[in-house]
Amino acid sequence: MSHVEIDLKSAGAARAYDLMSNLIVPRPIAFVSTISASGHANLAPFSYFMIGGPNPPSLAFCPTLGGGGTPKDTLRNLEETGEFVVNLVTRSMADGMNQTSAPYPHDFDEWEVSGFTQVSSSHVRPARVAESPLSCECRVFQIVSHGEGAGASRYVIGEILAMHVAENLLSGEEIGRIEPIARLGGPDYIDLADGSRFALQRPKA
Repeated sequence: MSHVEIDLKSAGAARAYDLMSNLIVPRPIAFVSTISASGHANLAPFSYFMIGGPNPPSLAFCPTLGGGGTPKDTLRNLEETGEFVVNLVTRSMADGMNQTSAPYPHDFDEWEVSGFTQVSSSHVRPARVAESPLSCECRVFQIVSHGEGAGASRYVIGEILAMHVAENLLSGEEIGRIEPIARLGGPDYIDLADGSRFALQRPKA
């Protein structure tokens, strides 16, 4: 098998993103709700997302810096308050989730365009998404910076304070099969419930 070497540093951030997002698939979606110190709510999806260790329970996701190297609302809110909720996304939630991904102005409330229902959390200020089968209330443990400028990474490591699981997924102390959607390359997604692929074009604000 022959290979072609690609120098990602010289390829530029946009090209590197396209290559990387097609490389590691499928990726689960962290649908993250936050709130600013002044009380402005935010809801945004992130597919650079993974679970951490169990002691203490943790997870991580990676928001990148926007144009000009400025933090987007989710990261700004986390730096101000240190609290967030990660909600998993099913196929029936896909369109509402996608609506929140547009580049809205700062302090715009994405809940208004998502169509989702806010449910009060038990340990943090940001609300949970009622339609999600599983939500994790989290507190920031550390934000790790890697790089500067547009596209630079900020790895958010969160300690999970509580999980909220849909009753129909529980059997005693065991959690049944959760079948969220996951991100592929470009506009493509996969529905883990039946293996079907579908595409969503990112909306404009």
